[in-house]
Amino acid sequence: MKNVFQITTVLFLLVQTIGYSQTESTTSTPTKQDTVLQKESSKTETDTKKFIGTYLLEEANFTLEILAENDKMYIVTSFSKDLLVIKNETTLREPTRGVDLELIKDDKNALKYTQNGYVTTIKRVKSN
Repeated sequence: MKNVFQITTVLFLLVQTIGYSQTESTTSTPTKQDTVLQKESSKTETDTKKFIGTYLLEEANFTLEILAENDKMYIVTSFSKDLLVIKNETTLREPTRGVDLELIKDDKNALKYTQNGYVTTIKRVKSN
């Protein structure tokens, strides 16, 4: 009987863990850093139209789109649509994944893409 109870407990925990790991989180809780960035973005005037377009991350053969809806900026991929906040005059930040998108001074058709120490240039493939 003791073994049956142990096996049942282990199976219950396994099923619960698998079920929890498969649930999709539709909202993210804002962190203190997000709040600070949102406050900074309200102070900073940036021409966000310069960011709008579809870009290609060549290393991963991955496209992403930056668009504006209802006075907010979003980064849209095949699997998500995330809010962008203004970090400074030349940079947008997607705080959930830690992605920074920075304008390149002399190149209107590319952005500097930074995520967790990885830095590359993404090329604009289509302007919107």
